[in-house]
Amino acid sequence: MSLLAPRFYAARNAVRRTPVRHLILGTLVALFWGFCFALFVRVLNYFQTIGDFGPLLTQRLLVLLCVSFFMILLISNTVTALTTYYLAEDVPLLLAAPVPFHRLHRARFVETVVTSSWMVLLFGLPAFLAYGVVYRAGAAFYAGTVVVLVPFLVIPAAIGVIVTTILVLVFPARGTRDALLLLSGLLIAAAALGIRALQPERLANPMGLAGFAGFLARFGATGSPWLPTTWAAEVLIPLLGVRSGDPLFYLGMLASTATMLFLVSGSALERVFLTAWSRAQTGRVRAAGSERALSRWLAAVARPLPRLPGLLLAKDATIFLRDAGQWSQLLLLLALVGVYVYNFSALPLNDGSPIALAMRNLAAVFNLALGAFVTTSVAVRFVYPMASLEGRAWWILRTAPVPLRSLWWGKFWLAFVPLATFGEALVATTNHLLDVPPSLTILFLIALLPLTAAIVSLGLAFGAAHPKLDVRNAAQVATGFGAIVYMVTCLVLIAIVVGLEAWPVARLYWHRGSLPPGPVEWTGIGLAFAAAIALPGTAFVVAHRAGLRYLAHLGD
Repeated sequence: MSLLAPRFYAARNAVRRTPVRHLILGTLVALFWGFCFALFVRVLNYFQTIGDFGPLLTQRLLVLLCVSFFMILLISNTVTALTTYYLAEDVPLLLAAPVPFHRLHRARFVETVVTSSWMVLLFGLPAFLAYGVVYRAGAAFYAGTVVVLVPFLVIPAAIGVIVTTILVLVFPARGTRDALLLLSGLLIAAAALGIRALQPERLANPMGLAGFAGFLARFGATGSPWLPTTWAAEVLIPLLGVRSGDPLFYLGMLASTATMLFLVSGSALERVFLTAWSRAQTGRVRAAGSERALSRWLAAVARPLPRLPGLLLAKDATIFLRDAGQWSQLLLLLALVGVYVYNFSALPLNDGSPIALAMRNLAAVFNLALGAFVTTSVAVRFVYPMASLEGRAWWILRTAPVPLRSLWWGKFWLAFVPLATFGEALVATTNHLLDVPPSLTILFLIALLPLTAAIVSLGLAFGAAHPKLDVRNAAQVATGFGAIVYMVTCLVLIAIVVGLEAWPVARLYWHRGSLPPGPVEWTGIGLAFAAAIALPGTAFVVAHRAGLRYLAHLGD
């Protein structure tokens, strides 16, 4: 426990220092749990109406959930163990201290399980709770769920530690981490596209649920008797009262397997940990040709800029491209963009009915809001962490003869140009799928430019106001309280801008059969459009000044 005490005290002190932040986070988590719970309750209630076929579908869905959670845990634990065991900054201190390897293993194992299992708990607990509520299970089911979760989380963690140790012994640790991050991005992107291809919106009607039930019926039997996912399902299904079984036997299988794998991982680490950790400190050796090609490319991109902004742009771009943890997220971004565009292409708006026409007009307005929202989501992940990712090297920039304003503008242009291009292309493509008039599309594209500039400026300001200079992972920076406030601020700004443009657009483009606008209406239309441009411009200026002020005190 002494090795885990610093983590515990740090978490406790963070809650005590910022109780409001954690109250807001807890509220958001509760709302998400409620949504997941309602979704699972709807699906399971439908299964109840199928008769004798319902229990079979219940079992298949539970096995499918266990398999999905187990695969996520395997990938997450493998990536997390690489950091907690071999790349953490405090490992050299622990190795120099009189700490036995078995205690080090236990502490790092608990940290790995806690760090890598939060996503499964976030999605899994509402699902298991829905099972208990729909089938009116007794206390034995809920107690059994808690007991099953412990070995169910330990088994993939132990496998991940063993696999990570083997990979570190064979390959450099940082190259292995990049490969695992890239693989994770590919798998998540493929999962997002696969889920969208299944058309989950069909679950909103009985016919769609019937199709989902057919998919589960073809999923296979209860699963292989050699897999922990099957053992977990065989413990929970009898406790639900769906059918009889031997839950104690399968619980013993889970517990004994988890204990065996934990002991094997600890025994292996005691023998090879020093060798594996030593090899993990080996840096990556990059091919000289790739480095020269990257340098030439960045030099060509920065050539039109003045010397100082060009050098700063090349620095930030080089850091971004060398960090697989950041650019691998672009794969997931591309998958989400594909899902976004597919959603608009799948809208039933081409039957020529008045309802379809009204839906198309409404979708065109919401498309501007959704395009700005997607841009904000990307900015939270890539723009907000910019100041924090400077880390301990921030003092080098502050002591160099580089004006703070030049640093800010360098980061702004590095983020604004790709985000503006991304947002403009997204809105233009989806408007084309909706058959929006070209003049209206141009109007939306013009409105999106100052909105994107404000989003980037706000991201730099909030990122400098809530820095995490000791965190090297951009994903951890983007999940803090400041990122949530930044997202909410951008959403409010987007809602106001879209609301200002909704009435003029409706009056000019969709009410052409009525009387033409009079002088008073033209004045109102002009003021609305001017406000839609001026408001993001004002937000940009205010955030720019605040960002410079926060950057001046960054690291104090």
